[in-house]
Amino acid sequence: MSTRYILAHELGTSSNKAVLTTVFGDIVATAQRSYPMYHPAIGHAEEEPADWWRAVCESTHEILRESSITPSDVVGITFSTMMQTLIPLGADGTPLRRAMTWLDGRSAPVIRERLWTPPRVQGYNAFRLLKFLRITGGTPGHTGKEQIGKILWLREFEPEIFSAAAKFVDAKDYMTYKLTGQLVTSVDVAVVWWLLDTRNNRNQWHPDLCRMAGITPEKLCEVRESSAVIGPLTSQAASEIGLLPGTPVVNGAGDLATAAVGSGAIEDGELHINIGTSNWVAGHAVERKIDIAHYTGCIGSAFPKKYYLAMAHQETAGVCLEWLKNKVLYHEEQLKAEAAVASVYQLLDRLAERAGPGAGGVMFTPWMFGERSPIDDSHVRAGLYNLSLEHSREHLIRAVLEGIAFNTRWAMETMENLYSPVKELNMIGGGAKSPLWCQIMADVTNRVIHQVADPQHAGAKGIALVASVALGRIPSFSDIKKYIRINETYRPNSVHRNLYDNMFREFKNIYRQNKQWYRRMNRET
Repeated sequence: MSTRYILAHELGTSSNKAVLTTVFGDIVATAQRSYPMYHPAIGHAEEEPADWWRAVCESTHEILRESSITPSDVVGITFSTMMQTLIPLGADGTPLRRAMTWLDGRSAPVIRERLWTPPRVQGYNAFRLLKFLRITGGTPGHTGKEQIGKILWLREFEPEIFSAAAKFVDAKDYMTYKLTGQLVTSVDVAVVWWLLDTRNNRNQWHPDLCRMAGITPEKLCEVRESSAVIGPLTSQAASEIGLLPGTPVVNGAGDLATAAVGSGAIEDGELHINIGTSNWVAGHAVERKIDIAHYTGCIGSAFPKKYYLAMAHQETAGVCLEWLKNKVLYHEEQLKAEAAVASVYQLLDRLAERAGPGAGGVMFTPWMFGERSPIDDSHVRAGLYNLSLEHSREHLIRAVLEGIAFNTRWAMETMENLYSPVKELNMIGGGAKSPLWCQIMADVTNRVIHQVADPQHAGAKGIALVASVALGRIPSFSDIKKYIRINETYRPNSVHRNLYDNMFREFKNIYRQNKQWYRRMNRET
């Protein structure tokens, strides 16, 4: 019998990556298509769903062409996508406006005025807070980036679109709708809408919470497990995407849940670090907990009725390095030619290594679009601190890598306070491709770091393996871990312990001493 394949799409903030794997998670081929993000006003971050679909179709055609795999050998298609991206659909399933992405924080004032009314405790309405916690196990934050805030914003500022919306959907659910004609979401995605009753795995939309958003449960998708086969590929979708009609479409999950599976840290209490456009520290845990002050807690998992995904999500990580590359260094092709490297990131590693640990005292705070965890603050912004005429681009690059590591350590502390300390962490995401960054993460966190193989495709590999279980190609979810490989292991260097501990304390002090200044400077965002 010939090899069979799963096609997993990673629909991210700036591009879609098609990843073709065997049913055992071995990556055979990849293809990628980018799309723009629009910022029509401060705090707004929008994308066109039509751009996503075009990227999915083009990348699928390319991956089949380049791999020479026939469509008949593809036994399933599934998705790992960004989350908390809102698309209002008309009665015919057409998007009524651009999608409001997870980075969109425009609804922060609306959240405060309409949801978190007095009496407030740490900025939350005390009675509503308790209701959210009791029913969902979590709560919307203050940043305005959750779906409930975006719905409230539409109701107030775009009432004609709000009234015309037959359904409100997330990014993944729009893509699977394009494939099957079925409006279905997954538990992990639905949980962070904060409208879902998760008690005893009920996983049903709660009418009272929906009323707070001004909608009814009928305006939302059916909730099913990530491993559910939600339908066959329609003839129309098949003709556009290049696969056979009837190919099973597996529900899939958001990027947090799929990466958790693909990290290999799937046993109770194990944690992983993801360094992508954004970053997070997360792991599977049986007991549901929450730390409201640091906006850390549990969401749904790609594992049905078994785990919650405990996570501390941070807004900007790898995108900070992108900003440095594009807006500060910017002559990418010239830099690559001068240094004789294939990727500019190889050069960034080389330059950062020259600066040495501590970046000559330069510190970077990576809060370029507000922050969620460990500080739930839409006003905070990034900064370079302690610069002098003696510093060079080497120090700036190193400071960015270390600043993201300090922020990750802060999030990790929050996670460990909820559960228990860990000695080792698996590392995934595009940032994990950098040996230097893996070592910096080990030194800053004082933890052993395991670099997962193909770390930039952990989400796609994770959901592909979930799809294989759903399609009966792998016996059970507990078997998934054996298909995740570790590439390299990095151990903390004790010589740098005092330096990084002191810098970490000062990193947190930067926020504490400037919190009110950030608020004054960015009160309109």
